[in-house]
Amino acid sequence: MKLILVLPAALLVISTDAFTAPNASSGYNVLNCEVKTVNLDDGHALMTFSGKGLQMTSPNSPDHMSNIECLGTVETMPDKTFKASGYCLHVDRDGDKWIDHWWNDSTMKTGRWEQTGVSGKYKGPRATGSFAYTDLSDGSACKGVSKWEVDR
Repeated sequence: MKLILVLPAALLVISTDAFTAPNASSGYNVLNCEVKTVNLDDGHALMTFSGKGLQMTSPNSPDHMSNIECLGTVETMPDKTFKASGYCLHVDRDGDKWIDHWWNDSTMKTGRWEQTGVSGKYKGPRATGSFAYTDLSDGSACKGVSKWEVDR
C-alpha cells in the first residue's frame, strides 16, 4: 500500500520539475568553428571565434539537438593569460530560442554562462552555469566540445 502512494508522489515531483525547467540541467555543445587571429604585439593576439553546432542533452529534453550559432573573442597575452567572451544563439526543434552569454579568463577554474530566453517556452526565464571547453581542432579543422552545467 505504501508503494502505491509513493509512486504517484514521485511522478508528480518529476513532472513538476519538467514544467519549471524547460532546459536540461547539463549537457554538451558540439561545435565546428572558424578562428581568425590578429597579432597585436609580441605574444599578444586577438582571435575571433565563429561556431555552429548542436546541443546534446537527454533525448526527452526539449533542448536536445538544438542548433547553436556562436560568436566570440579570445585575447591572449604575452604572460600566457587570456580573456574570452561571446554569445551563442540556440534554436530548438520547435523554433523556440534562447541566448547564452559566456565568458572565461585565466583566473577562473571554469567558464561561466548566463541564459536569457528569447521566444516560446524559453521566453523570460534565466539560468546561469559553468562550462569547460575542450579544443578538438586538428591541422585542417576547428572543432570543440563544451561540457556545461546549470547552477542549482
